[in-house]
Amino acid sequence: MAEGSGGRRLAPELFGRAVALAMVAGAVFVAPPAKFWLAAAGCALAAAVFLIQAALGRPVRRARWLNAVFGAIFAATAVWLVFLRQ
Repeated sequence: MAEGSGGRRLAPELFGRAVALAMVAGAVFVAPPAKFWLAAAGCALAAAVFLIQAALGRPVRRARWLNAVFGAIFAATAVWLVFLRQ
């Protein structure tokens, strides 16, 4: 490729979010014991991506706060799916 081709580089957090979304979506097709673990792992991965991005990523203060909120929501969902289900 030529250096001046103008291609955009994808942000690394997009890959993490895509994998997390695939894990949560794939949990629909899995049997019940593993369903909760797969969905919780996807939520935990999404939480990690949002919290890392909140700590390092966005220069705008509002975006950091919003990423931290989303990270907390996904982390709470992961805990709820695994440990608080009956």
